Amino acid sequence: MGAMAGERMVGHVADEEEEQFSDSEAFAKVHAVLDSVRMAPSLVDPNDREQYDYILSVVDPSARFGPDQEALLTTILKALGQAVSRIDPTYHAVLLSNVFQMSIWFFGNDTRTALLKLINNLAAVTDKFLEGCLHMIVSNFVPPDRVLRWLEEPKWDTRKREIHRQLRTCLQKIFEVVPLAPFKLCDILDLTTLRLSDSKAKMNVYVDCMLGLQSGGTGDILSVTLLKRVINLLVDLDVNITWNDLLQEDQSIGIFDMELEDVDDLSLQFYVDDGKDRSSANNKGSNRNNNNAYVEKLDSLMVVVCEHLNSCVHEKSGQKRLLLDYEMFMRIFRTAVLKLHKSKFTQFVMFYACSLDPETWGLRFAVDLADIFLSTYEDPVSRMSAISYLASYLARAKFISSSEVALILIKLVNWCSDYCKVVQERINPLQEILFNPLAHKIYYSACQAVMYILCFRMRQLMDVPPRSFLFDLPLGYILFNGLDPLKVCLPSIVQEFLRQARAARLFHASVASVNENAIDSELSKAFGGTERLDIFFPFDPYLLKESDRFIRPNFVYWSKVKTTYSNCYSEEDNEEEDEEFEDLDAPGTISSFQDHYNVDCSNSDGEEDDLDYSLNKMSITPKNTFNLHMPAKIRPSMSPV
Repeated sequence: MGAMAGERMVGHVADEEEEQFSDSEAFAKVHAVLDSVRMAPSLVDPNDREQYDYILSVVDPSARFGPDQEALLTTILKALGQAVSRIDPTYHAVLLSNVFQMSIWFFGNDTRTALLKLINNLAAVTDKFLEGCLHMIVSNFVPPDRVLRWLEEPKWDTRKREIHRQLRTCLQKIFEVVPLAPFKLCDILDLTTLRLSDSKAKMNVYVDCMLGLQSGGTGDILSVTLLKRVINLLVDLDVNITWNDLLQEDQSIGIFDMELEDVDDLSLQFYVDDGKDRSSANNKGSNRNNNNAYVEKLDSLMVVVCEHLNSCVHEKSGQKRLLLDYEMFMRIFRTAVLKLHKSKFTQFVMFYACSLDPETWGLRFAVDLADIFLSTYEDPVSRMSAISYLASYLARAKFISSSEVALILIKLVNWCSDYCKVVQERINPLQEILFNPLAHKIYYSACQAVMYILCFRMRQLMDVPPRSFLFDLPLGYILFNGLDPLKVCLPSIVQEFLRQARAARLFHASVASVNENAIDSELSKAFGGTERLDIFFPFDPYLLKESDRFIRPNFVYWSKVKTTYSNCYSEEDNEEEDEEFEDLDAPGTISSFQDHYNVDCSNSDGEEDDLDYSLNKMSITPKNTFNLHMPAKIRPSMSPV
C-alpha cells in the first residue's frame, strides 16, 4: 500500500523526508518504535517518545481521515499486524485502546481489511488481547450515530452488508484459533444490551448483524445466545405496548365480532403502559407518542427477523426446508414466550417460521404444543398456555392441513374423555361431581380449545375421511357431564360452537344457561386464573402494518372461514348440505346425554334457539375486561395488562 504513505510516515519517524521507503522498510521503522518504548516511561528516549506519539496521532479513533491520512493509517495498521508479538499491554496501552475504539464504518475496504487483520492477530495472542478484540468487533455491529440516518441510501446499505460480512469473517477466524472465544463473546453480548430508547435504525442494524452471525456456523452455544437476545429484544418492546383502554365501543358486541383486516391508523390503537396518570390530555399525547415509537421499532424489527428467516429457506424438488435448528427455536420459544401472556406479536416469529416449512416446522410445533399440554410433568400454567397456543395456531394456520388438525383434535378429545372417566371413578355413584372451575382448570382449557378449533375448522373436518370422523368423537361425553364445561368456558365460543354443531347435525340443541351476549363469565375467570388464560388466544389477527405482509398470506381470518351454517350459499346449496349431513349417523350426540345430565335443549317456547349471528363475527377478546375496550380488530386475546 503505498510507497507514498510509507514515505510520509517514515519520513516523520526517521526524519528522513527526502528518502523513499518500501512498505517493508516502513514496517521495520514502526517495529523499531514499538521496541523503543517497551520500558518505564522515564527511561524512554525523547526522540523515541516523539515518534511513538506520532503513531498514536495517526491511530486516533476520533480523527477524521482524508485519502492521504487513511493511506498512512492503513500502512501503520499493516505494520502493527505484523508486530503483535512486540505489542505490550502495559507499555502500549494507549495504542491498544485507540485500536479497540476504531470504527470501521468510515474507512475504505483496504483500511477495514488491515484493521480487522490486526484484530485477528491480536486475538490469537494467548491470554492478552482477546476480550478487547471482541469488544471492538461488537461495537462495530452498529455504525456511529451520524451514519445511521444514511443507511437507507443504497450506497450505505451496500456498505453495511459488506461491513457485516467482514465482521462475521473476522469472528469466525478468531473462533478457529481460540476455541473459548464464543463463550467470551456470549459474556460480552450480555453486557452490551440495546435500550428501548435507542433509535429504530440502530436496533435494525444491530439485530441484522446478530442474525447474520447466528446463521454463519458460529456453534450451538453462541447461536442460541444470539437468537435469544434478538427474541428478548422483541419481547421487551412487545410487553411495553398495551392496548388502548381509552377507546370506546359498542358494549353489546360479542367475542365473535367482525375482524377488520385493514386499519388506517394503527398508531391510535396502542399506548405504553408506563404507570402514569392518563387522565390529562398531555399525558395521553405523551403516551401515544412513546407508544408509536415502540410500535414502529417492533414492526421494523419483525421485518428484519422475517427477512432473515426467509433467507434461510432452501427449496429442492419443490419442497421448502428451513435450514435452521428447530429444537433451538423451540427451546427459546418455551423459555421466552410461551408463558408470557402480555406478548402480542413476538410469537408470530414462530408462526412465520412454521409457515416457511409446514411439513417439518409447522407440524412439529403443533405436536410439541400438544405434548406440553398432555405431559403431567409440566406445571399447570405451561399446560394451559400450550393448549391456548395450540388452539389458536390450529385455527389460524392456513398451512396446517385438515387431516393434521384432525389427528391432534383426536388426542385432545381422548384426553378430555379419559379425564372425565377418572373424575367419575373417584366419586361415589350417589354423589354429584364437585363443580369447581379452578380445580379442573386444565380440563376446561382443553374443552375450550377443542370448541375453538372446531369453530374455525368444523366445516373442513366434515370432509376428513372417514366421513363420520367428527361423529365418532366422544364430544357429547366430554361436554355434557357433571363438570359442565359449556357453563364454564367462554360463552361466545360455546354459542358459536353449538350453532355450527347443530347446523352440521352434530348436536341438536343449545344450553339455556349460556348467555349469548356475554364475553366472559365469573366461571371462565375462575378457571383462567390471574393470567386470564381463558381469554388468551395468542395468534389473534396480526396488527403491525409493515411486517403484516409476512403473516397475512398464511393466516386465517374469521371473515374467510366457511362455517357449517354459512349463509353465502344459495338455498339449493343449503338443501344439498342438509341432505349430505342427514345420511351421517351421530353417535354420542347431545340427545343421548340429555336425560342423564338433565340438559335443557330448547328455549322457553319449546323450539331450538335461533341465535342471530352474522357470518362476519370473530375476535376472541373480552370487551368488558380492564384495558381491553377497543374496536374488534384491535382487541388482543390475552390476559389484561
